[in-house]
Amino acid sequence: MGEILFTTNDAANMLGVDKSTVKRWTDEGKLKCFRTPGGHRKFRADDLYNFMVQFNYGNSWRQTLPQYVSDEFIIRSIVQKKEYNVLHSVCFSSAIKGKKDEAIGLFTEVYRAGLSLTLMFDHILIPTIKKIEYLFAQNKLTISEYHLAHNVLSSAIVQLNNNLEKQKQNFKTIVCASIESGKNDIELKALNTLLEVEGYTVLNLGAAMTADVLNQFLIRTKPFALYLYTLSSANSEGFYNEIMKISESAKMCGAHCVIGGADFHGEMIHDLDGVNFCSSFSDFDQVQFNSATVSEKVYK
Repeated sequence: MGEILFTTNDAANMLGVDKSTVKRWTDEGKLKCFRTPGGHRKFRADDLYNFMVQFNYGNSWRQTLPQYVSDEFIIRSIVQKKEYNVLHSVCFSSAIKGKKDEAIGLFTEVYRAGLSLTLMFDHILIPTIKKIEYLFAQNKLTISEYHLAHNVLSSAIVQLNNNLEKQKQNFKTIVCASIESGKNDIELKALNTLLEVEGYTVLNLGAAMTADVLNQFLIRTKPFALYLYTLSSANSEGFYNEIMKISESAKMCGAHCVIGGADFHGEMIHDLDGVNFCSSFSDFDQVQFNSATVSEKVYK
């Protein structure tokens, strides 16, 4: 499929403005275009799409460009150019506006366009969550917008998981959990998805687990591995003690222990024996196990 180009009139219709405004934006450098030998302005689909996202012009991204060109064409072009900022801007907009179907569609189409789950989570999901958390902390999002956005993203990840083709089950069980209260539900569901696609059976305990509760569960279930996700970069003694107790319990149960998260560096606990530390979903995906111990492929 060749590149589709649009006229000034097309661009004006897509953006919901008159042609003179489109011309002014191009003259100011806000909206990219190029001129034909005859001097006519022509616009590329992804340049118009980027402008819509950045400046919030036009209708929904699904309701505008698709009448001229397929969603698949636009998404594939953006993925190939690694313009992840555009994708996480769309994800953020869908989340705070409560557009669950749009968020699900975005994740599904980006995956179909060839972006791996790990890159999708690292470059679209995590930046979106961070932006939501930052704006909420700055009182720029209401409590209702905050919870709506989190629910949209959580639902989108669950639906994405349901739609993905899974590898044959390997009959190995992995426990996922977080010891942080009220955090990481979305990230844990993303990690859950990543592992289930690889054929693991995942027991997701969610957030706010204490070391004692988690250790009892490990003793009872004796899983193949424990994945402990955290956004905390704090190095408090209490945090260290909780992690140490959990890792020791996992070791006693014969479970591999993997700890990490988007902002977690593990400075205080990198000396724990047999524990693998990951700072991204890409790192989690690279963890490999052998019969004796956790691989040190991504050991931090």
